Amino acid sequence: MNVGEGALTLVIGLVSGMLSGALGIGGGVIMVPAMVLVLGVQQSVAQGTSLLVILPTALSGAQSHYRRGNIDIQPTIWMGLLGAVTAAAGAYLAVHIDQQRLRQVFAVYLLLVGGKTIYNGIRKSG
Repeated sequence: MNVGEGALTLVIGLVSGMLSGALGIGGGVIMVPAMVLVLGVQQSVAQGTSLLVILPTALSGAQSHYRRGNIDIQPTIWMGLLGAVTAAAGAYLAVHIDQQRLRQVFAVYLLLVGGKTIYNGIRKSG
């Protein structure tokens, strides 16, 4: 990776973090398409990278909420366990599915997230 790509990668991370925080959506919704379209990364690699990058963010956020008493431990344990298992299954599928099909499935996911965001915005303002 040259200096230009490194700087572009940092900008993508910064913009993804700011937008995801401001919009209340996962950073992968922004980061994955940016890595694929701007950096030319394969879809499966972009998705895997996005999953790995979220770990420090999730851990620091969880720690902050735990200190404030905002976490119900029992559902958290179940969601964490099920999330880990299904993330592993999803990663397996992402690596073994055709990249074009993976992009199409991800595009449908983005449309659903966008539709939900618009719906929630209209519902709350009305």
